[in-house]
Amino acid sequence: MASPPLRAAFLLLPALLACENRVSQCNDLVALLNPHTEAMIHAVEDLAAVEAKPNAVDTWLTIMDQADSEVARLPLEDPRLAGFALRYRRQLADARAAAKTIKDAVAHGDAAGLHEGAKQADAFLDAQATVLEELNTYCAAGR
Repeated sequence: MASPPLRAAFLLLPALLACENRVSQCNDLVALLNPHTEAMIHAVEDLAAVEAKPNAVDTWLTIMDQADSEVARLPLEDPRLAGFALRYRRQLADARAAAKTIKDAVAHGDAAGLHEGAKQADAFLDAQATVLEELNTYCAAGR
């Protein structure tokens, strides 16, 4: 039979490994989302000139598709991290709807539709910032 200190070490080992795994997964998710988030902020800012540069919507869609694909492939065992990733991906789906609204509005010269799409794009950035803030708080607590 193992001595009490040795038994305690065996009991702590799974907890330490789980914590280390969570930290690693946090780092992976944050490292993946940060560049995409920055790119999306710039892409949404570029939408201000979408009437003159309609390809700004396509650029935004490309960035969203790449982010979605990369987040989907990231193996996340921690349920909270997987939840953050799922929320992020759902927000991307909402943003795609905003992009469609903007594209349709530009194609039809619909100022009200363009305004609505811009509001949706801004709401997407706000929602994304909330998820990233919560993710950073969660990850910082595990360090």
